[in-house]
Amino acid sequence: MTVAGGDDHPRWLEFLPATLTWGSFGLLLIGSFLAPAIVASFMLVYALFWFSRSLLMSARLIVGYVRYRRDIQRNWLQELNDHYPRDTVDQLYHLVIVAVSKEDPLIVASTLEAIKASEYPMRQLLVVVACEARFAENAAAVEQMIQKDYRKTFGHIFVSKHPPDIQGEVIGKGGNISWAGRLSERYLDSQKISYDRVICTTLDADNRVHKKYFAALSCALLRHPTPLYASFQPIPMFFNNIWDVPLPIRSVALGSSFWQIMESTRPYRLRNFSAHAQSFAALVKTDYWSVKTAVEDGHQFWRTYFRFQGKHDVVPLNVPVYQDAVLSPKGYWETFREQYLQKRRWACGCSDIPYVLWRVYRNHSLPRFDKWLQVARLIEGHYSWATTSVILAFFGWIPRYLNPGFQNEVIAYTFPPLYGSILTLALIGLVVTFSVSVLLLPPVPKNRLKRSRFSVVLEWVTAPILLPISNIAFSSLPAIDAQTRLFFGKYLEFRVTEKHTHRQDISNHPAAR
Repeated sequence: MTVAGGDDHPRWLEFLPATLTWGSFGLLLIGSFLAPAIVASFMLVYALFWFSRSLLMSARLIVGYVRYRRDIQRNWLQELNDHYPRDTVDQLYHLVIVAVSKEDPLIVASTLEAIKASEYPMRQLLVVVACEARFAENAAAVEQMIQKDYRKTFGHIFVSKHPPDIQGEVIGKGGNISWAGRLSERYLDSQKISYDRVICTTLDADNRVHKKYFAALSCALLRHPTPLYASFQPIPMFFNNIWDVPLPIRSVALGSSFWQIMESTRPYRLRNFSAHAQSFAALVKTDYWSVKTAVEDGHQFWRTYFRFQGKHDVVPLNVPVYQDAVLSPKGYWETFREQYLQKRRWACGCSDIPYVLWRVYRNHSLPRFDKWLQVARLIEGHYSWATTSVILAFFGWIPRYLNPGFQNEVIAYTFPPLYGSILTLALIGLVVTFSVSVLLLPPVPKNRLKRSRFSVVLEWVTAPILLPISNIAFSSLPAIDAQTRLFFGKYLEFRVTEKHTHRQDISNHPAAR
């Protein structure tokens, strides 16, 4: 039976994510009736655990930011030429696949302009703009723009048009970029370019690479002992339009950027996300990306992990790829809706849990300790995503209101101030977060300077109230939604987030100079 996650596995494994989430809520609710003192004690320990974890994450954010500032100032192109043989450097090609569905050609042009501005030889950049044939009019407009403005810019550029309704494929990015990859394979064969000399980066239509990205990626690839078994993950920064989005959406975008910075400090947990790179030889061996799942990026880690019997790691690149924060051209309320739907699509990665469990259980060639550790990390990540904000916000207070007899116990008097103090102390992380955000955010456009400065001050003042609400609305609830849909077999199809054509100038981004 082919189900969510891309390949065959028992349907009952898809019950696990939602069962863990809803089971936890149910146990805490029942416990509040039957054993409120135990629930209150558990909540104190749970709050202390997340307080200590928030301090650790704040420390990781600082470390990640320092590494980012250090690496962004390095002359990667000079290091590349100084430390590696000239013929090796000259024969290394970057294949860039830009996935397009119905994005405006102006958005695609901004992505190509960023590639064009790269500090890297243009002749070694091979660009494929991967369009969808089902959006024929938009694909034609994109192709016309490319022929007019970029035909002679790169070593090679062409437009692929992914046919609709290919048997066995779900609608999604995976099928589109896999089609582009196979066409690229033909081109490389015609030019007699070895797959081992090609590193492939996949970008969404709104992604703008930093000018040092390709040089930094080349260095990372050449210094890796076994590049066939590695993926390379830049830092996504949702800054393309960061000063145009509503204040809560900016907080979400910053949170997503900060999370990736923190994850870069622990490569053992790092997974492919959005824009990422992989050896073309590895892509051929893994048959490109999954065409059977709506979330192809993180899923690619697992496909590669199983293809090479556990020999796969994700290498952090402390260089940004700038992306759009969610901003609908239809207005602010539609923007909030789009943000929720985008987060729900990301949370659909919970379908990897049954996929991974089934293969780990059946594959005895994988390193035993490592494979179950990987499973535990995967499950814990999706479980925490769905539950943490909800449990901390609500379940600490429920025993007092559901069980009148609890008021007579000693812990009923000591719990509220203790629990409140722990949650208040956890706000220490906000100081770190906002300090880094001030250092990291691009300059406010002059036409928005007064309003945007006011909104930053407002963020500081309202953060203790708005952040818990935002975390629940745009993190926990979409994850719970995705897990519940997986439980009932209501698989979500790939949905492109609406994009606004406005792009902010990031050439003066303080960390980009």
